[in-house]
Formats: sequence, structure tokens, C-alpha cells
Amino acid sequence: MHQTLTPEQHQAAQIGELLWHAYPGYRWAVTVAGGLARIRNLDLSGRWGFDLPLKTVTNDPLGQTVVRAGGEILERYRLARRPCDADRLNELPRWVTGEAKGDVQP
Repeated sequence: MHQTLTPEQHQAAQIGELLWHAYPGYRWAVTVAGGLARIRNLDLSGRWGFDLPLKTVTNDPLGQTVVRAGGEILERYRLARRPCDADRLNELPRWVTGEAKGDVQP
């Protein structure tokens, strides 16, 4: 059985693909709802990330806004804007919840 994606699911998949190509190896999570694209990196935190207005995303055909947001998420956890380094990721200090400790306070 073939499932058809909703427009929101299609947008989320496109945004996730941009992030995967820019920063492969990370578990990027993207949802689109209520006029926002919510971007999270599940290797770091499911709570912290960026909410981008869809207007901003759709007016940026090269995806620079999305890639910039993904890179900023990595930098907030003191990671380089490059593919995932599993050893570096595993060395990050973590809260008891398992989320990485970044430049944000829970």
C-alpha cells in the first residue's frame, strides 16, 4: 500500500533532506504545522531547536535559512558544522534525561 504525503509532510521531508545533505549522520526531526517548520536534532535534544516561519523557508529556494538553523543548533552544543562525528557526539556532557548540555538552560 502506497501512502500519499500531506503537503506538510512533504515540506517537512524536503527540509529534513536539506539538513541531511548539509550535516549527514545526525537524526534531524522536522515537523510542519501552524505555519512553522520545527527543526530539532534528536541526537542532542528533542526540546530545543528552531521554529522557522514557512514564509521564510519557502522564500529561500536554496535552503540557506534551514542549513543556517541546523548549523546553529550544532554550534550551541559546541559541534562543528560538518557531518556527525559519533565519537564527539558521545563525549558531550548530558543531563539525566539523556539530552546533551548545550548553551541553553532547561
